[in-house]
Formats: sequence, C-alpha cells, structure tokens
Amino acid sequence: MLRQDSRSNNLLNNDTDTLAYVETTIAQKNIVFKFPKQLEERFIYKRAKDSQAFIHTGRYLLVLLFLTICLNVGLFFSDIVFYNNFEVVKSTYLPLAIAIAFIILSPRLEYIQRYFYHFMAPVSIFILYIIINLSIMYDGDYSDFVIYHLMTAISLMAFGLRFILPLFVTILFSAAFFSITYAHFNNLPIIYAKFSNYYIVYSLVVMALAAISEWHERIAFLQSLLLTHQTEELKKLNEELDQMAHEDALTGIANRRCFDEVSRKEWDRGLRDQQPLTLLLLDVDSFKKFNDFYGHGEGDNCLHNIGQALKASVMRTSDVVARYGGEEFVILLPNTKIGGGIKVAERVSSFVDGLAIKHEYSDAAAHVTISIGITSMTADHEHSITDMLKQADIALYQAKANGRHQYVVYSDITTSPTVSSLL
Repeated sequence: MLRQDSRSNNLLNNDTDTLAYVETTIAQKNIVFKFPKQLEERFIYKRAKDSQAFIHTGRYLLVLLFLTICLNVGLFFSDIVFYNNFEVVKSTYLPLAIAIAFIILSPRLEYIQRYFYHFMAPVSIFILYIIINLSIMYDGDYSDFVIYHLMTAISLMAFGLRFILPLFVTILFSAAFFSITYAHFNNLPIIYAKFSNYYIVYSLVVMALAAISEWHERIAFLQSLLLTHQTEELKKLNEELDQMAHEDALTGIANRRCFDEVSRKEWDRGLRDQQPLTLLLLDVDSFKKFNDFYGHGEGDNCLHNIGQALKASVMRTSDVVARYGGEEFVILLPNTKIGGGIKVAERVSSFVDGLAIKHEYSDAAAHVTISIGITSMTADHEHSITDMLKQADIALYQAKANGRHQYVVYSDITTSPTVSSLL
C-alpha cells in the first residue's frame, strides 16, 4: 500500500532506534533490500513517485517505441499480421496497447497513485505473459523479433516502473510460470534451451543490475533522511541559540540585546511613519534589601515573577517587554501616545501589586513594588532611542526620589516632570 501523507516530518526525529539503524547502515554500507516498516513504506512511496514522474516524462517516447514495433511487425511480418483475420493483432498487440495506455494514463488518478504497485505489478505480469506466449507460439525470425520485445519490456519494468527487487523477481517468475503452464495445457512446444537463454539468463542479468541500482538508491535514501535530520537538528539548535541570545534566561522575557535591536527598528519605523513611541523604564523598589534579607534565590524568583507579570500586562504583540539589567525592566510601546503609556504603567503596577510578594523591608509597601519613568516622543532626526532612555531614566529617578511605588511622566514641554503616585 502506498498511502502516504505529505508531511515533512523526518522519520528520524524522536526515534533513536531508527536513527541508529540509518547511521549504522550508511557507515557499514550494509547490503539491504528491505528496511524497517516505516522506512520501507517511505522508500517505496518515494520510488513510486519517481516511477510516476518517469512515466509522465517518457510517455511520448514509450508510445513512439510501441508504434515503431507495430510498424516493423507490419512491414516485415505482414503474413503473420494478416493471418487468420488479424488474430495476432487482436490477441497480442491490442491488449499490449491497452496495457501500455493504462500504465501511461492511470497514474493521473489519485487512487492509482496511492496503490501504484498494486496495479502495475499485475499489468506487468500480463504484458510479459503475452510476449512470452508470442515467442513460444511462433518460431523463426518472428520469434527472435518478439524476444527483443520481451527484453525491452523487462528493462523498462526494472528501470522505469522501478519495482523493488522482491516484487520484480515475483513478476518475472509469475509471468514465466503462467506462460509455461499455458503452453503445456495447449500442447505448445517449448524449447527450454532457447527460453532459458533469452528469458531466464537475461532476467537474471537485469535483476542483478536492478539490485545494484536499488541498493545504491536505498543508501542514498538513508543519506537524504540523515541529512534532513541533521539539517533540522542544526536549525533547531540555531533557533535555540538565537532564543538564548535574545531571551533573558532568568525572567523568560526579552533581554537587553533584543530590546536594543527592536527599539532601533521601531525608532526607524516611527521616523518613517511619524508615529509616537512611548517608553517605560521600571525598577523594583528596595530590591537590594529584598536580596539581602530573603536571599538571592528568592530574589531570582521575584524577578522572574515580575518579568512574567510585565509580559502578561501588555495587550499587543508589537509591545516589547525586556529586562534592561539587574532589577530594571523596560517596556516599549510603538504607535502609542503618552496617555496609552500611563494606562500601561497603571496596569503594570497593578499586576505587580497583585503578585503580593512579601517585602518586610521595603520603604514603599509591605510587598514588592515598582517605580516607573515614562516618556513619549515622535521620532525625528534630532533625537534617538537613547534620548528616550535618558528621559525615562530621569523620570524613574524622580519617581524614586518622590517615595517610590509610583510613575513619573517626563515632559519635553515643562522642566519639571509630572508625578503620579500609585499608592
């Protein structure tokens, strides 16, 4: 059965036994003509697809070849063609034409594609059976001429239809068995020396060549699987490295490097679109005292929980939440005016307060709190994202000086920052 989905997942993923089998077979170049079940199904599926592509590409040449054979029969063996009301045409060449038409046209049907070899195997046996019978029924030059048909058919089946070796051997012996049985029941003389030479010997030669070809193809198939697996593993590793390079390991949010990259892009976009940017710089109040009295382990847990709370508090995927350094965090809000920044600051502070992380030694509250500096700017060529960070830092400093647990809005218009308490 060739039922095979189009999924791109690699069979070697999460399957150490199959991976070990593939690596060992490739390294030792073991002579194998059957893989474990899943590998074998995938290999046959690929081989059937290659065969269908071969048929599609060579369909006109195959028709031309058959027409050339028919023309030669008509030109050089007309007495046989016209004998007994075109008996040889009706019993041999017409069925062959139908079989060839089936091979060429049927792969267009999805059902035939799924069960390709289930259909092609009996058709191939039928073709060989007819040709062998023809070589037995007639003698002389025409019999020799038919033998070339037989050799051509065997070669095309081996390297065109690309049957796997056990199936190919079954087809060859089945056709021979049916033909010999038919000859015996109809008292047709069989010259076994001749039959052995043109069918058995030639079939063995083609089988040997087909076996060598299939073995190399199987090794190449395993190599392609292994290469795909290694490529996927490398891609996964690169993604993990990229994530490590852009994600803060402690808090699980973006790190400063990621923020620097994104903020520069957002500044450039704001410069192009003339849309405002708002930035919040946040600091955990009295965090040194928290670390000193509760320990660095609890301090790490505190920062992780705050980072996740900040991440959960923003509403848009374009908003950037990052750990800026130590106990400092930063939130960048593209296409947002100062009013939107204030709403985010209030929501962020509410989320952090909701964590209710106990802090007996805080100067602001009985739990962990944050102070926030806010600034907003429409990008221009006179300033940069660094200027925004400086403004937010000034506002944050003012928030801490005013008693912490509050936000301060930096204003370009007034010299004194606007203060709003979160208490």
